Amino acid sequence: ALTATLLVLGWVVVLRRRIRESEERFKHMALHDALTGLATRLLLQDRMQIAMENARRRQTGLALLMVDLDKFKDVNDTYGHPAGDEVLRVTAARMVAAVRKSDTVARLGGDEFVILIADLSDLQAAERIASNIVNILAAPVPFEGRELPVSVSIGVCAALAGDPIADALLKNADAALYRAKEHGRGCYETYNPEELIRF
Repeated sequence: ALTATLLVLGWVVVLRRRIRESEERFKHMALHDALTGLATRLLLQDRMQIAMENARRRQTGLALLMVDLDKFKDVNDTYGHPAGDEVLRVTAARMVAAVRKSDTVARLGGDEFVILIADLSDLQAAERIASNIVNILAAPVPFEGRELPVSVSIGVCAALAGDPIADALLKNADAALYRAKEHGRGCYETYNPEELIRF
């Protein structure tokens, strides 16, 4: 009876550990993109809320960069979906390497990414980061002996804590991205309440 009890207790401990591991794995899957390992929209929203609260408390700014791969469908159509997946993985890794560890790079789906830059003391820094990312991501992606051409368009919205546009960072960055696409791609646009200025 004692042996059976010990076996049952041992099995309960193992079962609890497996359940906990499964829960952690599912939570990670819900918060991270399977292909790129980047944050998902759910995790991005959580990080944005925290960044906004910190910005208000510290009286700093924050920025959102909407990043979209130019003509990504052409890559899939010309080289196949494995090539497209490699472009997405490499693009994700390059973006993560180009920002601080405290910043968040997320994949919204398809070829759309968002970079959340928190705790900015200089809003112009968001434009420098966007310019740097446009240049970094213009490098071709090696795939099976080929060099796959890549370029990105970026919409930037930066705001100080308490600025009304801070409440609509995603929408404003998306509007700036749309204008970047209109202006020939491979560039970034910065949102301005008065106008969208091309850089």
